[in-house]
Amino acid sequence: MKYLATMALALVPLTSMATDLTIPAGQAYLVGVDQQELILDKLRIGDGARISFAPGVNTWRVHARLASIGKNVVIDGRGTPGQHGTSGITAPPCDEFVDGQPGESGQAGSDGVEIRLQLALESLGSMEIFSAGGDGGLGGAGGDGADLNTKCDAEVAGEGGNGGDGGEGGRGGDVTFLYQSVAKTESGDSMVSRLSINADGGAGGEGGDAGSGGAGGGGHYVTRKSLTGSNRKWVAGATGGLAGSPGVMGSAGKPGRILVDQLITSTVKAVPSSSEVSLKALQREIASLRQRIEKLEAQQGAEQPAKSD
Repeated sequence: MKYLATMALALVPLTSMATDLTIPAGQAYLVGVDQQELILDKLRIGDGARISFAPGVNTWRVHARLASIGKNVVIDGRGTPGQHGTSGITAPPCDEFVDGQPGESGQAGSDGVEIRLQLALESLGSMEIFSAGGDGGLGGAGGDGADLNTKCDAEVAGEGGNGGDGGEGGRGGDVTFLYQSVAKTESGDSMVSRLSINADGGAGGEGGDAGSGGAGGGGHYVTRKSLTGSNRKWVAGATGGLAGSPGVMGSAGKPGRILVDQLITSTVKAVPSSSEVSLKALQREIASLRQRIEKLEAQQGAEQPAKSD
């Protein structure tokens, strides 16, 4: 068991190793699925930079021991809108009792990205954070029922198809912005006043329009052939079809929670170096792993039956 403990300690990954991240001015930066949690020594974002998120990224958590953010920076974690429903097919004319097909429902919008930033701010020009949910897709319109005219040998027109329901709006992602000012000339409150956050829920999609009922036809004579010859028959006017029902509007998504707060400390200490932070983090991981291994050893010892004399 001691051998296993030694091997486990040797295999502790250095996941807490701090790094720097620099996004140049005017550049677009895509956060990948392997960057959802970052512990940074320094974070630098230039003027006009734009940060977006790859598919599959649901959260972005960044802890930076020193952050410098330029002007007009955008973090765009908005959900994508749902696809619109396809409209139903209209029935061809003269097809008695043939109804228009219903429209498909719109798809739900996706949720906004959950964003958590914990920064020691050296500077902040201006920044917008978007984590709103995506809008729901529109419902497809219902198809029209079959029309009947004076040339149709039919008596009842088709009914209109129902409109598809609208998709639900996506939920807004929670946004947490925790900061500590390390600026020499400006307070943290002054810098954060230039921060804008939108975590609204997505709008529900509108329901699709109802399909119209097929038009009826006026009365007319129809010539039919039989074994005894041709004869004419009067056909009464065809009844128009009923219209379908419109689709139901999708519900709006719930807004995300927003928290902006200052980390209060009695004194502002110098930012530790990368090597110091890495060593302390590794020591904490090793201590935690030792406790878990000792607990496992104690449990296994208790489960072993006592030896008989």
